[in-house]
Amino acid sequence: MAAILVCNTSGILPEIQSTVRKPVAANMRKALVMQYTIGLAIYYGISVAGYWAYGASVSEYLPEELSGPTWAKVLINSTAFLQSIMSQHMFVAPIHEALDTKFQRLNEGMFSKYNLICRFFVRSIFFGLNILVTALFPFMGDFVNLFGSFTLFPLTFVFPSMIFLKIKGNAARTEQKLWHMAIIVFSSLMSIITTAAAVRLIISNTKMYHFFADT
Repeated sequence: MAAILVCNTSGILPEIQSTVRKPVAANMRKALVMQYTIGLAIYYGISVAGYWAYGASVSEYLPEELSGPTWAKVLINSTAFLQSIMSQHMFVAPIHEALDTKFQRLNEGMFSKYNLICRFFVRSIFFGLNILVTALFPFMGDFVNLFGSFTLFPLTFVFPSMIFLKIKGNAARTEQKLWHMAIIVFSSLMSIITTAAAVRLIISNTKMYHFFADT
């Protein structure tokens, strides 16, 4: 569940893009509706199709199961690679901002020669380190579960309901209070349970695999 939650946070991208033009609130709402209708249909459509075609033993990386011409495999894997780069840039944008502030010349334009070269090499090194760490741990997906369980569950479900109750206060209807309290309690329990499960899975896999193992 935590991994699914991490995947679905890609809805942040169209939401951010929608804030560029007015009316901001209406555009953000449209972007979120699109993500959680069309986006979910694509995500889960592929998942269901994979299980239907290959059974429960399907690989975590679906392109491994595909057969066909070489050019199609190259295209699919290239698309997956580009998607991973885009996802990383979206999630680590605050880190990029900090690195830019640290290493770039702030008195020059963003697209000055020095800043362009500096940004390219700094982000390339950062991206390379991410690849190294991912290759180092053959069960990196377990850390995705851990990340989603103890961070995204509270951020996605708990905090919004807490903010609603804080802002509305006594003005909120009783059924609204009960609904948001139920979300807070249920999501908090799910966060604790999935975090414990993710930690247990990581401990189990550390006994099974070694660094840079080819799984």
